[in-house]
Amino acid sequence: MFGRLQAESEHLTISRFRTRRVGLLLAYLAYYPKRRHSREELADMLWPDGEVEASQRNLRQALSSLRHHLEPPPIPAGAIIVAKQGLVSFDSELISTDVAEFNHLIEAAEATPSNTERLVKLSRAIDLYRGDFLPGYYEDWVQRERLHLEDQFVSALQSLVQALTTEGKNEEAIRYVRLALAKDHLREDFHASLMRLYLACGRPHSALQHFRELRETLAEELNEEPGATISELASKAEREAGGQWNPLPTNQSASNDEADAAPVSDSEPIASNLPIQLTRFFGRGSERTQIAKTLSDHRSRLVTLIGTAGSGKTRLSIEVGRDMAQLHGWNVWFVPLADVSDGSMAHHVLSESLRLQAEPGSDPIEVLNGSLSGVKNLVILDNLEHVVDSVAPFVDSLLRKVPQLSILTTSRQALKLAGEHEIDLATLPIPDPDQIGENDLRELSTVPSIQLFLDRAQAIVPDFQITRHNARSIASICIQLDGLPLALEFAAGISNSFTPAQILQNLESRLEILRNRRRDIPNRHRTLRAAIDYSYDLLTPELKRFFAHLSVFRGGFTIEAAAKVCLPCSCAFDGPCGEKGATEECLGMILDLRERSLLRMDASNDESAPARFRLLESFREYGIGLIEAADFDPLRQRHAEYYLNLPATPNVSSVDEVSWDRDNRLAALRTFEESGRISECVRILYTLRGYSQAGRPTILALCKSPDFDSFPPMDQIMLLRLMADAQLYPSEFEESYAVSMRGLEIARKHGLEDQEAICHRSVAAAAVHLGRLDEAIAHDEHFLAYGLKAQNPLILESAYSALGTNHWTAGDLHGALEVFCQGMAVSKSAHDGEPMWPLLYNLARVHLDLGNLDDGLQLASDGLRQTQRRNEEFGISMFLALIARHQLKRGSFHAALATNREVLTKRRKIGFRYWTLCALQTHAAVLAALDRFTESATLLAASRDTLKLRRKVDDDEYAATIERVKKALPLPDFEEAWARGIAIPLEDAYRLAVATK
Repeated sequence: MFGRLQAESEHLTISRFRTRRVGLLLAYLAYYPKRRHSREELADMLWPDGEVEASQRNLRQALSSLRHHLEPPPIPAGAIIVAKQGLVSFDSELISTDVAEFNHLIEAAEATPSNTERLVKLSRAIDLYRGDFLPGYYEDWVQRERLHLEDQFVSALQSLVQALTTEGKNEEAIRYVRLALAKDHLREDFHASLMRLYLACGRPHSALQHFRELRETLAEELNEEPGATISELASKAEREAGGQWNPLPTNQSASNDEADAAPVSDSEPIASNLPIQLTRFFGRGSERTQIAKTLSDHRSRLVTLIGTAGSGKTRLSIEVGRDMAQLHGWNVWFVPLADVSDGSMAHHVLSESLRLQAEPGSDPIEVLNGSLSGVKNLVILDNLEHVVDSVAPFVDSLLRKVPQLSILTTSRQALKLAGEHEIDLATLPIPDPDQIGENDLRELSTVPSIQLFLDRAQAIVPDFQITRHNARSIASICIQLDGLPLALEFAAGISNSFTPAQILQNLESRLEILRNRRRDIPNRHRTLRAAIDYSYDLLTPELKRFFAHLSVFRGGFTIEAAAKVCLPCSCAFDGPCGEKGATEECLGMILDLRERSLLRMDASNDESAPARFRLLESFREYGIGLIEAADFDPLRQRHAEYYLNLPATPNVSSVDEVSWDRDNRLAALRTFEESGRISECVRILYTLRGYSQAGRPTILALCKSPDFDSFPPMDQIMLLRLMADAQLYPSEFEESYAVSMRGLEIARKHGLEDQEAICHRSVAAAAVHLGRLDEAIAHDEHFLAYGLKAQNPLILESAYSALGTNHWTAGDLHGALEVFCQGMAVSKSAHDGEPMWPLLYNLARVHLDLGNLDDGLQLASDGLRQTQRRNEEFGISMFLALIARHQLKRGSFHAALATNREVLTKRRKIGFRYWTLCALQTHAAVLAALDRFTESATLLAASRDTLKLRRKVDDDEYAATIERVKKALPLPDFEEAWARGIAIPLEDAYRLAVATK
């Protein structure tokens, strides 16, 4: 509270408040931390002239705002601000203030007999007093305490000066006497002390100069002369000066005194004209380190920061420049070239920025060369992309003719000069979509894109915080905006008008709403559209059209996809040669756009996979608006046809690539749906079946269509099968059963024997979830019979997997093992020795249940590698669950907890409710093994809905875990934990589980 009102914690600094009175409330509660204040007292202090009811309402709002500041999640409400029975206070154990520490140090200094310890404590107290108490606040209690603390400060200064004088530290004492005089410049005893100290240090001229200043001040303000003691000290100083005192004019005295006292530096001052930044900087730690190391080690004298519009190139260059100046001692000059229309004019801007004095007609580069000393000189040339061709020769000349100069440039395109070190600046890291909504908001708030959004939002709404209620929306904003700093700043800038959820909804019109109202920014950064315009306007007409057409892709695309969709073969590209020509032309344009930072290339773990590129979502929306009406429908149709004919199982090696494939297929699905092409919709939906609930709304709409009966029978059956599968995920088992039976009836009616067999399998899958084991077995036997008749290995392996599961469910583990082994033999034969993963899972699980732990682990590890290679998210979660089960049986409880936490995260993402509940049960068993019985009881109750399908071994384990928990907990505690689990939503149960460490 000294010098300014500011609250600090380990990760947060708060210096702005929603209103002045919120700040005053914070100060009042903090200044009296051990007092409990009535609401009436606080309301009267804050609104002394207000009506009681209005004041109380205002107080509630102020307390709410203060809670947002001091108790952001995960800090529980009431942890710091304690409000009970009409009384409000801080938890004094959790709050400390500079004022309280100041008072404590002064008291401790007075109590200690050691002069050395007194020096230390008084010095620390003085350092804490960084200015008046609560400047800008003028309430009666503030002004009263301000005067009291000021008196204490002056008294402490006197004591410190005395202690320093005793130690013979006169030079240091001078500084503190001057501090005392700054508080009370008319105290003659302070002036006398200062003059004595000057004389003791052998500085009579300083003593005489101070006397002259004091005499002028007293004459001007009090019409008085200095007292006798001061005059005697002046006479003594004059004698010691040898009678040669020549007083300086008053306006020179301060600098002379400082020169007398301050040490002289032998080093040359660092030259820098870096722009002052008024906002905080987030992320980019690795890039800053990399650039600084490249420059300081002289590995390259030309570093170019390349990045898309709004990626923060200029700001990063300024931060690097500051690092080079402050940490490495370089001279740094910032040269903005955004307003230069021709690169040939760059030398004029450079000369002005460096304030070079050149004779008319002289070579500015030679002048610069003669002006620099040493090798630690850096010029930042900012915003070159619009003059990159014409400015490149000038930069090359600088490097060749001024060897002691290094250059850092920012551009959306590299200069392509010899020795240039290019750094491609990505957007800020965004949160993992799978982690949104987790309990650990502290970890979420360390993501740079979220940090930037929060900081800029708090500049407008001071008590803005990330909470459990808005975390998902804030994280989604950062994801939707691809972590683009400029877009994030724009979005945060409307936080005073919209909630995060409302901002997210409005991002569909991001190019219209994302704009900056500040007056001190260039036009090209006033709106998101203007920032992209700046890059787009530099393209050729052919590149503009190609860039716009690429926006038809959702997420990413390959060169092949772009060629076939955006450059359809015309008369110039007929036949095989034509296709090759289109691909080569497409590659050239993609590389051109990539070099201009309008496209991103995403790395793949598989070096043999085709290169994939993408437009940032903001750029994609921009491009969509540029497509001419005549081109739009044909472009969408070509895109849809391409993904219709793409193989159903993508050869990809990263989750991002899987999502691109899914998103493009969904876009194709919408195109076919709008065109009424039902059969094409069904084919696309079938390729999407591995993506959990993707396409479900379309499946549901088509199944309920009044024209459903007129669809081709195969399309009807496929849609019903897809619907039945989709209904299993949210545990809609009755609905899935009914839909599967309807598909079976249609297959029988039309004599489609293979589809009839597959529908038997769908019916069995739903029946077993409903606890109708005998009925499920009968349908699976129909399925197996058809597989044997047709000698179809795909049907046989699925049938053996299902029948083995039925044995397993009934508790016949050895029978299940035998059937699964039959299925494995068929599956290996059909897939070149690599069995279908569900069979591998079932076999591994049965081995674990039989106690064959090593065999079970080996099979689970094989299955995990297979599913990871194929990006089968659900399969990965299943094999991780087996590994967690193995760890539990081996007694590695903490390892099992960590592994199962990953299982839960994946299953929550997939959305399969039944298997999420199974993972919660495993978590409960591990927690019970760790003697964490209350949490275990809650999760056991929350996951009880799996009872109908649990296999006998699961029933036994579930019952044993409940029994163990009941024995460990007092009955009231168990009943309370169980009741909590019954009432808890699945999402909260998930959060409880993943929060366990």
